[in-house]
Parts: sequence; structure tokens; C-alpha cells
Amino acid sequence: MSRRLRRRGSFMSIFWINYILICIIYYLIGAVPFAYLIVKFGFNKDVTEEGSGNVGTLNSFEITGSKSVGVYVFILDVLKGVVPSLLMVFLFKLPLLYAALPLILLVAGHNFSVWLKFKGGRGLATSVGIALVVNFFMVLIWCVTYYIFYRLSKKNIHIGNVAATALMPVFAILPGEFFLKFNYGYSQSPEFVSIFFAFWGAISLLILLKHIEPVLSLIKQREKNNSP
Repeated sequence: MSRRLRRRGSFMSIFWINYILICIIYYLIGAVPFAYLIVKFGFNKDVTEEGSGNVGTLNSFEITGSKSVGVYVFILDVLKGVVPSLLMVFLFKLPLLYAALPLILLVAGHNFSVWLKFKGGRGLATSVGIALVVNFFMVLIWCVTYYIFYRLSKKNIHIGNVAATALMPVFAILPGEFFLKFNYGYSQSPEFVSIFFAFWGAISLLILLKHIEPVLSLIKQREKNNSP
């Protein structure tokens, strides 16, 4: 009996060591700043110092004037979410209870990159990549919600992003087990709903944190325009 306990304890120790390593590796993968690298080596510009300072698709396009650069950055940032998520689901085969933290750290790495003194993007493209693997239906819901608020706000990108992202955890939990049928390789038990909600809640929070500055700037600009 004691031998079995020792074996089990040894197995759990190895599991947690490997799990911590996976979390670190996933953060470092997320922290790879594709926008910074492409703009720096292709145009000799620093995406963190020009334009909005955001290390992402839109700012890369705006400071280079190149649609191709914006497309490349977007695709690479999406793949930064897709490839590690595929490994998590089909190779490591961890349940979402354990897969959630490494996947969340992908977005955290993108938003707060250790390579850029914790500057980064807003996490949308990488989150799209994760969602395409974990639950593609969430991408469709986000896009529809974004479009509605984008039109209602007279085509303001940031308001569309914030509204759609803030509502993701709500959409994840309100329909109960409905969205679970769209999950790849994960349990569809009722208990899974709370994990699913917490997962999207954490990712949404990381995205929303990076939208505070542009939203505040928008509010100040509107107050300035409306002042006599």
C-alpha cells in the first residue's frame, strides 16, 4: 500500500513539474511579439513607440501604411493561439480545468510580453486562435456582437471590441450546456459550465485591461468635442 502511495506521489510530482513548465513555455510563446519584429526589421520602426503603441495588427498597419503587414501580424498572432491550443487538446489531452491556465497565459504573454518590458498587444487575435480550437462558436458570437456595437457606436472599433469581449463570459454561461456541444475534446458535463465561464472570464479580463486607455481617450475626446 505504501509503495502504491509513493508511486502515486512520484507521478503527481512529475505531473506538476511538467505542468509548471508548460505554463512557462506557453507564456513565452504568447510573449513572442510578431508585430514588433516585423515592423522593426521590415521598416526600422518601433511599434511600441509610434502610433498607439499597441503591439498588434491595427497599429502595425497604421504606422507602416502596409495592409500586408497588418495581415501578416494578424495571421501570426492567431496562429500563436491556434497551434499551442491544438497541442493542448490533441497531444497533451489535458481537461480544460488544467488546460485553462496555460491557454490564458498565451494571452497574458501577448498582452504583457517579457521581451518588451511587459508591453504588448490587446490579445484579441491570440484569443481568436484559442477559441477556434476550444470552441469556434464563441468566435461567431463575438463577431456578431462586435458588429452590432460597432454599428451602434458609429463605427468605433474600441467600443465594439470592449462590448463584445465583456459579453463573452455572459454568453458562455447563460445558455447553460448549449455551447458545450461545440467544444473540441472536452467534457460536456454540467460541472464544465463553471470552468468554461471562468476560462472566458479570465481571457476577457486580460483583453479589457488593455482597452482601458483607448476607451478613456475616446471619452476625453468626446467631452472635448462637446464642450462649449
